[in-house]
Amino acid sequence: MDEFPITCVIERSVEDVFDALVNTQRIPDWNHGVIEVRTKDSPLQLGSHLTYIGKFLGRTFESESEVTEYVANSRFSARSTSGPFQLEVENSLQSTDVGTRMDSLFRGESRGFFKLAEPVIVRLAKKLFEDSTENFKALLEAKLL
Repeated sequence: MDEFPITCVIERSVEDVFDALVNTQRIPDWNHGVIEVRTKDSPLQLGSHLTYIGKFLGRTFESESEVTEYVANSRFSARSTSGPFQLEVENSLQSTDVGTRMDSLFRGESRGFFKLAEPVIVRLAKKLFEDSTENFKALLEAKLL
């Protein structure tokens, strides 16, 4: 299993960052790999189930996920329960002098077709998540999320 951290400081309050992070309707606006997110649970909470519809390396996929940690304005984590990737994402937020520090830890392993080229998949996934984090930061700081 591979893992990598991504950290950024966003010039917005912890409340604003958390609200944007858990707004499932807006995730496709900043996460380049996600086309749509479906959930029956609104608002999200511990144990909520999500279905991510995404595209990676030209392939469209669905991935079921479950919220494994939900502490308002502090922590939000989820793990996949099906799909081409076994993925766990842990996000923690801390207030700073200039806004919010967001620490994300991505832990995953490929399945099926994607398992064949896992070292390449990890590099591409890391780049995708880094770009999505920068997009998230830029949209929040521009007050577009």
